[in-house]
Amino acid sequence: MALLSSLRKLLSGSADAKATGAASGVGGAFRAPSAASSAHAGPSLQSQVPASQSPASLAAGAVPGAVMELPALDASAEWLQFSAQLLGLPRLKDIPPSAGEQALMQRLQAQRGSQWADLLPRLPAVLPQLMRLVRRDDVASSDLVTLLSRDPSLVGELMRLANSPRYRPEREITDLAGAVMVLGQQGLNQLVMSVAMRPIFNQAKGRYSSRAGTLLWDLSERTAFATLRLANAGDDEFAAYLAGLSSQLGLMALLRALDGMSAPAVPPLDREGLHRQLLPLSAAWSAQIVAHWGFPTKVAEALAPQPGRGAESVLLTQLVRQAQAVALRQLMQPGLQPSQLGDWSAAQQRCYAELGREFGAEAAD
Repeated sequence: MALLSSLRKLLSGSADAKATGAASGVGGAFRAPSAASSAHAGPSLQSQVPASQSPASLAAGAVPGAVMELPALDASAEWLQFSAQLLGLPRLKDIPPSAGEQALMQRLQAQRGSQWADLLPRLPAVLPQLMRLVRRDDVASSDLVTLLSRDPSLVGELMRLANSPRYRPEREITDLAGAVMVLGQQGLNQLVMSVAMRPIFNQAKGRYSSRAGTLLWDLSERTAFATLRLANAGDDEFAAYLAGLSSQLGLMALLRALDGMSAPAVPPLDREGLHRQLLPLSAAWSAQIVAHWGFPTKVAEALAPQPGRGAESVLLTQLVRQAQAVALRQLMQPGLQPSQLGDWSAAQQRCYAELGREFGAEAAD
């Protein structure tokens, strides 16, 4: 099946490599923001993805084997709005982080990938089984159906999705094999990973994670969806989708870490300078988590790229960044008209509209 070949290509060698480079490289020392990153970011996509650095423009000028560098990850107005809402803040103070906030971030930045991953619920058992299965050369579609059938939540979600307006089946799908056929490669890719990841964001028990609700999952799901809509020919769509879906794991782990601290130990966390620093820091934490989980190295690199990576790695990172910027605006400012998105390309405007239709329909359901 196409799904198996896609997964096999992505996962081959990942267990042997153990993603150690990504795990060790993304957690560098805590740095104060530059003067440029302290300035207010405008509301446009270009605040995160300049036109000269879009995936299409990078691809046009890419030289095979060449080393390309990315601009620093900077916070947009939508991201600051999202970050404040995540922590239950009505607004952010336009000042640098306090000494207490910096000390807290330094302590958190010193944690390893395994420590961040331990703050999150375990991945469902079906996911590593699936990874082992697709590395075999003699896998039949019936083996995949058998594996999927072992997880009732996975079966229920697969049946719901196969019968949803997105796939518009001519008749109701009532069996697992029929659902597998209807969804096809992309649908199965999305299903397996989203069902595996969703519980991580939904198990909110502490005061910070409960206050955030489903906000992190809402952004993760939209970002993953947007990667597929913005991908160009030759992009590794599944790696980009997986990176988009994993992009907020670092923030989820941060909320769980804050949940475990006594109230006096946590400073107000209401300064804009801190929230600007949280964007690259949380991206690095997300990369450490997926590297610890054994996800493909390119997924961790897409979340927190290292200097000296080749053009393919840069393009994948830019695709994920661009998708998150579109997803953020649609989540924080839904219902905008094309005339209000004049700073975007036609592809980005279409992606914003498709996000509204896709997730608006799901909310109505």
